[in-house]
Amino acid sequence: MSYTFFHRCQENPILTVSDMPFAAETVLNPGTAEQDGEVVLLLRVETTAGYSNIYTARSADGVTGWDISPEPFLEHGDPHWRYEKWGCEDPRVTYLEDQQHWYITYTAYSPAGAAVGLARTKDLRRAERIGLIFSPNNKDAALFPRQFDGRWAALHRPDAGAGIENIWIAYSPDLTHWGEPHCVLPEGAGPAWDAVKVGAGPPPLETELGWLLLYHGVKQYGGQLAYRVGAAMLDKDRPHKLVARAKQCIFKSSEIYEQAGLVPNVVFPTGLLLRGDELWLYYGAADTCICLATAKLKDVLNVLEP
Repeated sequence: MSYTFFHRCQENPILTVSDMPFAAETVLNPGTAEQDGEVVLLLRVETTAGYSNIYTARSADGVTGWDISPEPFLEHGDPHWRYEKWGCEDPRVTYLEDQQHWYITYTAYSPAGAAVGLARTKDLRRAERIGLIFSPNNKDAALFPRQFDGRWAALHRPDAGAGIENIWIAYSPDLTHWGEPHCVLPEGAGPAWDAVKVGAGPPPLETELGWLLLYHGVKQYGGQLAYRVGAAMLDKDRPHKLVARAKQCIFKSSEIYEQAGLVPNVVFPTGLLLRGDELWLYYGAADTCICLATAKLKDVLNVLEP
């Protein structure tokens, strides 16, 4: 059985390096927000020298007519932020109503390894860095949009060694100091489609049933990794508790722009909007371009099993 409720945008890929107003090697893995009637993407763009910065792109319909900033929103190499010496990568965007800011979690890459950085912005045009919130080796962090008993929560994916890479959660009273770790979603077992590693995708979406989490899962075939999308549900008031999970992936590579590129067979979800009853999933394809797929929320919820 293969789920078919995600429908790819006919304009895919919606963004490629040819759309950038400067020379670039690849554009991928966007964070997503809506502001003043526009869709805003935070793009990871790898320069021709191999380093990644984050840029913004705006579109009235979320598909075409992208206005791409020529200057970085978050730029690697600032001497005041030495843990970003080699790159700012894979942003996720969450609006915190209590703070009146968008908060951006991203991978800060340096000779010390991959860590999780946090920045914030009022206008999605200029970023204010807060600093590292998780030390190396750690990636795929995403903030929840509200507090739980007076604490913020963030998913993240530490490397536990020996090939163990599960999704964890931590809590914070101030968005700076993080603790009370819990393993939320483990890798699949044996030959499962997500048995090599898992990592959070877009920030979790609150539903009547709990927090919908879309994540990437990885399996190895003949020495090559295949990245697919899975779905899980976290408890509404205790998000460290996993209450449901789809047994199989809900979205996988099938188009040439997903199967061929710098890293073949990759769909990597990082941006999600709920527009009416429809999910708009923005993802990186083959680590080469940015694409969009949509699905009815109810169809995704229906495949979750306790």
